Amino acid sequence: MLLKSAFIALFSLYNVDTTMLKECKSEADKISGCVERIYHSNGRLWMEKPYKNGKKEGVERLYHGDMNIFVEMPFKNDKPEGIRRWYYRNGNIGGEAIYKNGKQEGVIKMYDEGGNLQAEVSALNLILHGDTKLYTEDGKLFILIKAKNGKIISSKCFNDKVLTNEELSEYDILKSAEKAIKSLQEICFKESDFR
Repeated sequence: MLLKSAFIALFSLYNVDTTMLKECKSEADKISGCVERIYHSNGRLWMEKPYKNGKKEGVERLYHGDMNIFVEMPFKNDKPEGIRRWYYRNGNIGGEAIYKNGKQEGVIKMYDEGGNLQAEVSALNLILHGDTKLYTEDGKLFILIKAKNGKIISSKCFNDKVLTNEELSEYDILKSAEKAIKSLQEICFKESDFR
């Protein structure tokens, strides 16, 4: 575990500064090292892709229209490797996921626009696997969902209410966390359940 944490910390420091790289003009540049910049139709920067040895190498960045960073994804040998982060327009982190050998692995953390933790979703290659925890705005755990290979095995609200598969089936936490959280809170916090 300590070795894994040290690796992630070291890799997070590994960050090719795209402002220092020359702009890619040819395939030869992509071999020697450069950054490909792609622009919106309005002329604003949309994406930066760093290359070395003909492969993506370094942190790829996508930008909101206002030039704030939208997504940062580290690459090594053309594969996602490290912590992918995405951000709201206000600059607050929206979430983070760990990638190894090009595949998502471990807990995906999701935050609301105010920076509060909304969800910790255990997944392998973006498929639910393990414990998923959803939180209220004040940071209290309100539901625990257990899944294996994309199938939900069980779920339990903070008040010991067990949700049915039907109640859970219509929500995809990975595609729309805010919608799933809001709807599941309504189910878990029904007043009639407390009488």
